[in-house]
Amino acid sequence: MRTWFFVGFIVALGSVRLSVADDRVDRLGEKYRVWLEEEVNYIIADVEREAFLSLETEAEFQAFIKAFWRKRDENPTTLENETLLEHYERLEYANEFLGRSTSRKGWMTDRGRFHIILGPPAERQNYTGFDSIYPSELWFYNDPKFKKYGIPPFFYLLFFRRGGFGEFELYNPVSDTPGDLLTGYRAKQNFFAADIEQAYTQIYENISPELAHATLSFRTDEGDTSQFTTPAFGTLALLDDIKKAPTRLVDISYAVNFDAERGTVESDYLFTNVPSWGMVNVLPGPGEAHYVHWIIEVDPQNIALVKDEERGLYATVFLLSTEVVSRDNPELVLVNARKESFMNFREREIEGALTRPFSYQGMFPIAPGSYDVRVVWRNRACASNDESSCRKSYTVLEAAVDVPEPGATQPRLSHAILGYGTERNEESAYRAYRFGTLEFLPNARRVFAIGEMLTVMTEALDAPEGSHFRFRIVSRDTTDTAELLERQVPATGFRLAPLVQELSLEGMGGGRYGLVVDLLDADGKVLDSRREPFEITPRTAVVRPGVRGSWTEVSPEVPGVVQMALGKQYLNLEQRGRARELLQASVDMNPRLPPAREALAALFLEEDEVNEALELIAPIRQFMPDRFEMLVLLGEARFKQQNYAEAKVALATAATARRLEPRLIRMRAVSHAELGELEQAIALVERSLSANPERSDLRELLTELQSRGQ
Repeated sequence: MRTWFFVGFIVALGSVRLSVADDRVDRLGEKYRVWLEEEVNYIIADVEREAFLSLETEAEFQAFIKAFWRKRDENPTTLENETLLEHYERLEYANEFLGRSTSRKGWMTDRGRFHIILGPPAERQNYTGFDSIYPSELWFYNDPKFKKYGIPPFFYLLFFRRGGFGEFELYNPVSDTPGDLLTGYRAKQNFFAADIEQAYTQIYENISPELAHATLSFRTDEGDTSQFTTPAFGTLALLDDIKKAPTRLVDISYAVNFDAERGTVESDYLFTNVPSWGMVNVLPGPGEAHYVHWIIEVDPQNIALVKDEERGLYATVFLLSTEVVSRDNPELVLVNARKESFMNFREREIEGALTRPFSYQGMFPIAPGSYDVRVVWRNRACASNDESSCRKSYTVLEAAVDVPEPGATQPRLSHAILGYGTERNEESAYRAYRFGTLEFLPNARRVFAIGEMLTVMTEALDAPEGSHFRFRIVSRDTTDTAELLERQVPATGFRLAPLVQELSLEGMGGGRYGLVVDLLDADGKVLDSRREPFEITPRTAVVRPGVRGSWTEVSPEVPGVVQMALGKQYLNLEQRGRARELLQASVDMNPRLPPAREALAALFLEEDEVNEALELIAPIRQFMPDRFEMLVLLGEARFKQQNYAEAKVALATAATARRLEPRLIRMRAVSHAELGELEQAIALVERSLSANPERSDLRELLTELQSRGQ
């Protein structure tokens, strides 16, 4: 027997935040009043609001709004502010769809408020066709990213029309009772506990266990609500955390320090751009492929570290992303990869780490063509869980590269790379600026000290017999004809390993110089030439990186990996024939490489070669039966075979691991319908549309399914 106690409590978030009467609001121009009162009402901090109301001029208002959105831009390295765009999409949706049952604008309603703050729910359950319950909506949120805002990743929100009339209101598990949802429900006088138990049981058994749970708690981490002896108060904390979420991770110091008289607004980005040096090079490598090698170097004062007092370690986080797009068609994205790297330093190591530059380098194979390469390097260090304690910075490396077609026979030079030395490794591997056991140390700044040795690395491709290299250092401050050094090195064979040469800068003063590398034939004719600028500083020494990180996106020593990577790139370039050849080669070289099998199987399915696709994924299904990518391919293959029972099971299993894209949701729904499970098909499509109502293809499918049931 459960015992219930009534607690009269009203949740503050249950009503729309309307401004207290303030003469300063009345003095605002209409567009700024709308911005403050209607557009950012739920996401602006009180300090920001006060600062905004203290402004007077048009320039001040405009500067403030720019700073407001800049502080909320989670990725300032892109041209667009994704947070701003998403906010106005949410606002537009709320006004378009969530205010239809009331005379008020959608943003003013309870549903509109939560949609603006949290975004669309992962799923909506609509209870409008039940005679025993007033119109209700149960929203499911399920997203790990909520944790950083202090919100549990999974929770409910329940809205209902009180008494069956008016707009949808937020149900309050503390002040409302399960009986408030039921039509014609009569409570037993002076027996409150039994009333709640009776209404809860009626909803649980006749309508929905999830809906019953939500009538007592919006949280799913509070256990079985049927065992509660009092209403769950975790909902109060949840609603309060949701209210605070929009400003939880925002640095509002710009508003605190706002100087109304001068009309200045702090303009620091959430991520601060820092200077860097770098280079991007294209070099031949294993698998008859070319590889992009890149390096970024940052001064130590621009690296943020925090100390873990318990472990006595200093830590920092690097986030890197590489993007390669076709120069002729930027819509074709060849490569888009990301990596998060953690670095820890002991107490005895930190002094050296803070006095020398940091460098990070990477390498990946690349298909022939002309591309624009972009590497974004981010640094982040947080002293606590409070986002305002974080120090963040970023820098960008961009370059245009040209990659020759395979099989080219014209004599040519690879990039000539300037460095400050080499190192030897015990193990042989092909990595960023590493060729077997030889590791080349690139000079990202291209700055050398007086009297240093300049190390250069280059490679001759398809060089004829008798050809040789010529290295020349020329002055750029006087005339290009002033040669200060010349050296010739024989070149033999048709394809050479990388050639590394050390050139002395002895006797050369500070200034700007150029290194010219020529490939000459036996008669001294220039077959190809490369030119690289560099500088000599008057200082006697140049500090070199003390911390070197690296990112290997593809390990060429693993059979089939290079072919798989290039095959996927050709898919992105919409060259399916070449992609198929390379993916098949990858599978042949390494039959135990699941991603290669899956990529090739997806191609087979596009060309309706279903049996071949099933044969490819059969080993994966045997040894990795829960792998999402395999289950999706299996579901699509069975669907094409009209084996709807197996298609339904495969896609349903995949959906437990990851959300399906609309194309696969359609297959799953049609499979239900073809098996005579029309209600399940309709419910599946309705849930998907509730989370993404703009999908016209799913809406058409819903109409088609509903017509079948008539």
